[in-house]
Amino acid sequence: MKYRMFVGLLVLVLAVAFESGCATKKYVRNRVAERVEPLENRTSELEETSRRNSQQIGDLNNGLADARTRITRAQDTADRAAQSAEQANTRVATVENSVEDIRANLDKYSVQSTSMVFFRSGSARLTAEAMAQLDQLASQITDRNGFILEITGFGDTSRATRYNQNLAQMRAEAVERYLADKNNVPVMRMFALGFGSSRPITQNVSANGEPTPAPTSGRALNRRVEIHLLVHNVSKNASMNGQGSGSSGAGSIENNAKPQL
Repeated sequence: MKYRMFVGLLVLVLAVAFESGCATKKYVRNRVAERVEPLENRTSELEETSRRNSQQIGDLNNGLADARTRITRAQDTADRAAQSAEQANTRVATVENSVEDIRANLDKYSVQSTSMVFFRSGSARLTAEAMAQLDQLASQITDRNGFILEITGFGDTSRATRYNQNLAQMRAEAVERYLADKNNVPVMRMFALGFGSSRPITQNVSANGEPTPAPTSGRALNRRVEIHLLVHNVSKNASMNGQGSGSSGAGSIENNAKPQL
C-alpha cells in the first residue's frame, strides 16, 4: 500500500515537473518568437529600403549619364554654331571688301567701242550678218576680267507701246544670249535692257562717228541693238601698251551692218 502511494506520488511529481518544463519551453519559444518576428519584419523593411535606394541610385546615375550626353551634344552644337558664325563673318568681310573694291573701281570704265546690229521688222531673231558682227565684237575682248558689255535694245516705231517695249527687251536679250552661248562671254559681265521707242535715230552713222544721210527710213534704223564695250582703265592701258596704236579708240562706232528693211 505504501509502495503504491510512493509510486503514485513519484508519477505525480514527474508529471508536474514535465508539465512545468513544457510550459517553460513553450514560454521561452513564445518569448523568442515575440522578439524574432519584429526583427524579421524590420530586416525585410531594411532590405526593401535598400532595394529602393539601389534602384533610385541607378536611376540617378542613368539621369546623370543622359545629362552628360545632352551637355556634350549642346557643346558640340554651340561649337559648330560658333564656327559657322565665324565663317559667316569671314564671308561678310570678304563681300564687304569686294563691294568696296567695286565701288572704288565703278567709275574707272570707259567706252572702247560701240557696235550696232539690226533686226527685221517685228522680229527679235538675229540675222547671219548680226551674228558675224557679234563674233567680231567678242574677238575684241582680250581681257576677260576687265570689261562690261552694255546691251540696249530698241523697238520698231516711235510710239511708246508695251509691244514695242517687250520687242526691244527681247532683242537685247537675244544679243546677250548669243554672246554667252557662242562666244563664252560671262553673263555677269553683260547688262541687257530694252528701251522701246526711246532715243530714235534718223541718221546713219559711219565708222568714224560722223553722221551721214540715212539711206533708209528712220524706222529701219530704230530696229537695232547697241552694244557698248566698256573696258576698265587699268586693263585698257595694259592692252594699249601691249598693242601700240593698233587698238581702236574709245567711243568709236562700228556700223558695217545694214538695217533690215
